Amino acid sequence: MPSDRTLEVVSRKRLYAAGEQAWELLQYGVPLNIDEWDDHFKGDQMRYDATAPGTYQSTASGAAAAVAAISAGLVGGQIVLDPGTDDGGRSDLSLGLHYTGSRFAVCAHRFRTGDAITSQKFELGFTDVVSGTDAGAVNVKATPTFRASDAAVLVYDTNDDALLTLVGVLAGTAATAYDFATVLANNTFYTGIVALRGTRAAGYLLDADGNVLERQPTSGYMESAVTAATLLTPWAFVQNRTASNHRLFIDRLKVYQMATAAS
Repeated sequence: MPSDRTLEVVSRKRLYAAGEQAWELLQYGVPLNIDEWDDHFKGDQMRYDATAPGTYQSTASGAAAAVAAISAGLVGGQIVLDPGTDDGGRSDLSLGLHYTGSRFAVCAHRFRTGDAITSQKFELGFTDVVSGTDAGAVNVKATPTFRASDAAVLVYDTNDDALLTLVGVLAGTAATAYDFATVLANNTFYTGIVALRGTRAAGYLLDADGNVLERQPTSGYMESAVTAATLLTPWAFVQNRTASNHRLFIDRLKVYQMATAAS
């Protein structure tokens, strides 16, 4: 197998298919040529605080909006991004500018909305600035325009439609967008994945059990999705589209890439 590959989707089904050798390799953990971050958000505090530098960055804007925080007493450990009650209120989460398309970076968020999935925008994937710089990587979802210069995200925005969409921007130029057909349900876990392959990208939507519901594009990749060498951060963002609260819960963030640039 070429040394410059990362799996786009890791699943039990793939492990079963790989057989006994895959289970033996699991005993040794992540290969040393893979750079991995995996957080299930357990405990009573996240890996940052408001007064000192930390691992994550989070910004909130609007009445009653709050930065990312662990939501106590939820099974498995979950954080909540709370955009408050203002129309346009928002909350976001970034990690750090450590990932590139040239290293075949993959970002997975296991997420759910609150009790209503209407009147909101959310983004999951990679962008080129950390929290506190852009009020969303995507400016307008329809015929996408961007605040980010380089980003590849799954975006849902009821100001446009009720579809999840894979969008990308390379050095300020928008890529062809791909809509998912799956209708998202409120208060239901999914996993959204963005996989980078140099300047290309693919998006996946998984169900609560980790089964692939859909891949976009269905074959091949979004071309000219990001600049391959630009440093990117994993990104989650939620924004109200009316003056009512629409929170986003994240159960797990898993990010990985090759330790060296792909050839």
